[in-house]
Amino acid sequence: MSQSKASPKRRQLTLAGISLALPALSPRVRAAEKIVLKVADSFAPAHYIVEQGIKPWMARVTELTGGRVEFQYFGAEQLGPLRDMFNLVQRGVADIAYVPPAFNLGKMPLSGVHGLPKLFSSSQTGSRASWDTIHKTEILQNDYLRNGFRPLWGVTTSTYNLFTRGKAVRTLADLKGMKLKSIGGNMANAMKLLGATPVDIASPDTYQAIQNGTVDGAIFPTTSVYSYRLDELVKYATFGFDVFVFYAPFVVNERTWQRLPDSVRQAMTEVGEQTMIRVARYTDDDDARLMKKMATSGIEVIELSAVDQKSVEQTVAPVLQDWRKELEAKNLPAKKVLEYFRGAVAKYRV
Repeated sequence: MSQSKASPKRRQLTLAGISLALPALSPRVRAAEKIVLKVADSFAPAHYIVEQGIKPWMARVTELTGGRVEFQYFGAEQLGPLRDMFNLVQRGVADIAYVPPAFNLGKMPLSGVHGLPKLFSSSQTGSRASWDTIHKTEILQNDYLRNGFRPLWGVTTSTYNLFTRGKAVRTLADLKGMKLKSIGGNMANAMKLLGATPVDIASPDTYQAIQNGTVDGAIFPTTSVYSYRLDELVKYATFGFDVFVFYAPFVVNERTWQRLPDSVRQAMTEVGEQTMIRVARYTDDDDARLMKKMATSGIEVIELSAVDQKSVEQTVAPVLQDWRKELEAKNLPAKKVLEYFRGAVAKYRV
């Protein structure tokens, strides 16, 4: 049986119809569509970044978009462990995720500048300076966009000090030989210079590591001690080290971002900056409050002498130099980024 053939005129009309339909197939979300986004992090449910940060951020974005944007929140590693957050958001398993550079320095090398020791002591200073530096230097392209995501907002923790269970650290000499929960990179390098043995452990696993004796204690921010229930285990808190600051950003998959309407992106950006400022201020206030709480709750609070604090600063100074040299050897503009960051810290210092 022979097949009928469409006339040339009919074929032209069909092709015209297809060409007219193509713009409607744009990857951008249509104006009336509901937008549901998956958000993932590794924080304990009571963590202050959850209660003061990501939950209010989601609620406010939903409010500003008239309920059009909804979030499915997977906290406490429900979608995967902390070290997988990078891949989860990169692959689009999560649209938005908590991706700390300190655990991904191989792919986010310039972001190591946020955690270099002894550059600032206030979360408000560090958070603003970090956000500024990300967007005004090569960090944005090299560490974020190149990896398929972009920053939405982020904060620095309070400075990291020492919390131990069985041994009090009263002087710098007491630190020698102790095994301490740490993070790789700058923080581990600083601890080695100070004579301790860093053990790379993710924050959610810190409680068990101290409880089982895997480590003698932890280099940790004061504001996270209670969030991870370390106050149940540690007996001593030694302040004055200030050897590290952890930058905690939430990022969005770039493909997801490009599909969002401009009004939604504007809402996310606006609320993100407000969230950063609020959480940073809370971090500084809570840090002071929790130091007082420890002193009255059975944890012995110890302050390093001024001499030891100066010695810490001098001892860890090579960390900054080594970080810069290592990245410059890979043709990354570490010196430029560090100089900009120092200037931003001075600009935003409180």
